[in-house]
Amino acid sequence: MSWGRMLLPRDLGQQIEIEDIEDDVVRLRARLHSQATVDRSHEAAMLTLRGEVTDLQLMVAELARLLVAGGTLPAEAVQRIVRGLERSSPETK
Repeated sequence: MSWGRMLLPRDLGQQIEIEDIEDDVVRLRARLHSQATVDRSHEAAMLTLRGEVTDLQLMVAELARLLVAGGTLPAEAVQRIVRGLERSSPETK
């Protein structure tokens, strides 16, 4: 509380304090709302990226299957690559 407020009549000083607190609450609510909006935006971006990664994984799997089926790539080479990727993936650690 400031010195100036201590010199005001008690009721007036308290009213000013209450208004300051209400202003703080409004600012905090606005900040929380803003952060929630950012969080939702990040969550939507993560969902989009997860979908794209899944699509890419399916495409790579299909390409590998076609290369093995056509005799261009030995199945053992694909298995080696997959094992290496699984070892380096943070999801499997």
